[in-house]
Amino acid sequence: MATNPRIVFKEMPQGLPNPRTTLIALAFSLDPYMRNRMRPVEIQGDIDAFPSEKRKPIITGFSVAVILRSEMPLIQAGQHVYGFMRYERYSVIPSLDDNALGMKGPNLQILDNKYNLSWRYYVGILGMSGQTAYYGLKDISNPKPGETLYVSAACGAVAHMVVQLAKARGLKVIASCGSDQKVSLVKSLGADHVFNYKTANTAAELRAHGPIDIYFDNVGGPTLEAAIDNTARNARIIICNLWLLNRYRVKMEGLVVIDWEDKYLDEFHDIVPRDLAAGKLKYLEHVYHSMDKVGEALVDLLVGNNVGKSVLVPEDGV
Repeated sequence: MATNPRIVFKEMPQGLPNPRTTLIALAFSLDPYMRNRMRPVEIQGDIDAFPSEKRKPIITGFSVAVILRSEMPLIQAGQHVYGFMRYERYSVIPSLDDNALGMKGPNLQILDNKYNLSWRYYVGILGMSGQTAYYGLKDISNPKPGETLYVSAACGAVAHMVVQLAKARGLKVIASCGSDQKVSLVKSLGADHVFNYKTANTAAELRAHGPIDIYFDNVGGPTLEAAIDNTARNARIIICNLWLLNRYRVKMEGLVVIDWEDKYLDEFHDIVPRDLAAGKLKYLEHVYHSMDKVGEALVDLLVGNNVGKSVLVPEDGV
């Protein structure tokens, strides 16, 4: 059937038209920090709240998408991008930083998938989660072969990669997680000692297998206190997903992934996709197919029923 393209006058223009790009989303990231955005917009926080119903009630987060049409010279149709986007199947954006909340890191980045890996990996091991593990271990931890690292929530999106990167650097790895199934999974990743914190005493486990040179913290609370009590001299503690010692001269530093991109992003993209494609890294992900699964997926994430990285894939996504 023949088509009849038309040019329609819709409204009075305000100045010159702005170039826009049309995207189709392939996968959405689900992350613990989203809980902090689930609050009234008038309450201040360290990151913007999700928009209210009166302000375009579509949540935003890290996503991967393919370009359908572009009026921007730097982006071409068929390219894939990663960064902060609205969680909708189709989006039209006026700029690469349209949904970035004023931060440099979430700006859209054009992806170079030279190992032909699944595009949804870019919201997990090849995205914010993997970058958090890589930057935190490489720089803040400054690990040395033979040292002991302890990581909590070890079956989570960030920590299961920390386990593998630490072992590759010659560290002894102690890990904790919340079920016997997760204990088995983390053992299969190479951790030296793994325990279920719900059935074991964390402080006793760390006394028996420590002291700890590096603690990669994902949970805070009593686990963090137990780790501090069992640190070695000159230990380093990396705080991940929390915003928060003199006795053992411990270095504690908060980890926000976007702070390290200028220094390590190119290196990350050179090394991690290569090692994943070669089978040197294993990736744990919990994929929910269909956007109507978002409620179930977020609840699973917040109560610990997920394994690895939680990803929401639209009906015909990747």
